[in-house]
Amino acid sequence: MKCPAFAALPTVVGSFPHTEAPRLLTGSSAFSKRCRVAPTARPDWLESMYVQYSEGLPGAVVDGSAQTIYFRGDEALAGELEAFYQALVDEDVERFAISPRYALGLHLFLESVPRLGGQRPKWVKGQVTGPFSFAMTVTDENKRSLAYNPELYEVAVQGMAMKARWMARKLREVAENALVVLDEPYLCAFGSAFVNVPRNDVIAAIDAGWPPSIRRGPGRVALLWQHRLVAGVLDRSGRGQFRRLRIFSGLSLYPAELSSFFAEGRRAELGIVPAHANGDLDPHTLLAALDQRVEQLAAKGMDRGALYRQALLTPSCGLATESVESADRLVDTLAEVSNLVRERETGR
Repeated sequence: MKCPAFAALPTVVGSFPHTEAPRLLTGSSAFSKRCRVAPTARPDWLESMYVQYSEGLPGAVVDGSAQTIYFRGDEALAGELEAFYQALVDEDVERFAISPRYALGLHLFLESVPRLGGQRPKWVKGQVTGPFSFAMTVTDENKRSLAYNPELYEVAVQGMAMKARWMARKLREVAENALVVLDEPYLCAFGSAFVNVPRNDVIAAIDAGWPPSIRRGPGRVALLWQHRLVAGVLDRSGRGQFRRLRIFSGLSLYPAELSSFFAEGRRAELGIVPAHANGDLDPHTLLAALDQRVEQLAAKGMDRGALYRQALLTPSCGLATESVESADRLVDTLAEVSNLVRERETGR
């Protein structure tokens, strides 16, 4: 698949503070004109990052009143696992659907796009929790991370892959192409004393998150930068620099991997706008910060133009902890920075 030249288009990580999903979808900050985003609103705890993608997985116990989630390992699990793996063999993507109860923002978004009129969007973007982060965060009934339970670890890895495939299918219904991001915040802890998971297992989980089968069907799907690049870095160094990768400061540590990554035509999300209203939100100041970081990479042999052409711009994190007003202001700032980059670098 030939990846698109996003050319610093603005997008977001996905989470918003809005408790009223319709208000989020009607606001100008909900998605950009060029790359629409399926939002995660906050009307219910079930729509939180790790709960949302647990729906229907074998052994999952979700208690909304107590706001707890864990996976059980009782006798009934064997039958659930058999049905789970049969669905994998049959490629039964609908078996892994996410219902409106767990993803109201997504379903309202899918309903709203056709009503906007005009041509189908070129791209829409969605997100799914990455398999490694899911497995490290969610526990079994003994409060042990799923990553340390081989049986349930495989459920997390394959389950997230199928959730991503389902997400891609739904997004393709309303747009020409779909962009699915696997969020892996827990990679920042890899290599520390708190994560005792073999490097090869982490790489395998990342690779399993976007199997070739996810690209089947009409349209195209891209899974963003973090996974291929991180796998390459892990394969060579095993060091956990991933939190800093999203905000640039760690990228220059891996010039060879990054050069290879972009040479293959891959794309990156660059989190340049601070995900809190207390940061400096002057677009020209943020553009100067972006330019400074790009020049640092160019000094290591990177193609400066490619860094701008093959990137989307995002906030540095999700916006769920901000006020609605702050989130709108942050995304508006992001759009302004994007316009400044695009006018200068592409003339459009």
